[in-house]
Amino acid sequence: MENPIDEVKDVVRALTQGSAEEQHDAIYRYFAPGAEFEHPFCHKILSPKIDLEIESCVMDEQANLIYLKIFQIFSIWFIPFYRAPVHLVTVLHLSPSTEPVNGHPPPPYDAAQDKLQAVQEGAEPSYAAVAAGEASASEGQQQPQQQQGDRSPSARGSGPKRYLIQKQEDLYQVNEFLKFVTLSPGSAVAGFLQLFATIFCVIGAAMLGPVMKAILPATSAKTKQR
Repeated sequence: MENPIDEVKDVVRALTQGSAEEQHDAIYRYFAPGAEFEHPFCHKILSPKIDLEIESCVMDEQANLIYLKIFQIFSIWFIPFYRAPVHLVTVLHLSPSTEPVNGHPPPPYDAAQDKLQAVQEGAEPSYAAVAAGEASASEGQQQPQQQQGDRSPSARGSGPKRYLIQKQEDLYQVNEFLKFVTLSPGSAVAGFLQLFATIFCVIGAAMLGPVMKAILPATSAKTKQR
């Protein structure tokens, strides 16, 4: 990807909603060799058809990370009426690549081949012409700087920076993860447990707060005396 923030949405859709050929093409074009994939389930085996919406996309250019907030409807093909609407955050770890789009590395710089090409294009005189006095060796240096730069080793191997996906992580909250297994009831149970834990923390703070206020000043005073 040359513009990850603009291209990544199409890549995700090709991987999750595309045909087998589109998935194959996306993996070999946008993923680095040996790329990692972390997800609690195997999407395309359990759910051949996935409906999703990418709600937001942010890139951390310094860390080479892309964060995607996704809403998807997960359905298992062999369970009738099974639908799990879940939210997740996908983290893509990017790896800069200097390879061109066709996947082949740039050829090594060949000075002799570069000189031959310049002579054939008329940008520089041949050695025979210089030896015969028909042209000076400095004539080739009068060409525009831009043409010289185009044939330099750095220019031959340079180009827009490309990024390959080195690792993909799909992260779910506990209540969202339970929707895969127990659908809405499991999510409701997880929500109830979270609410119970919150109420317990509030009650504990109210009951033990005065005790902690009494203990902490005494402890601080002893520490200062030492």
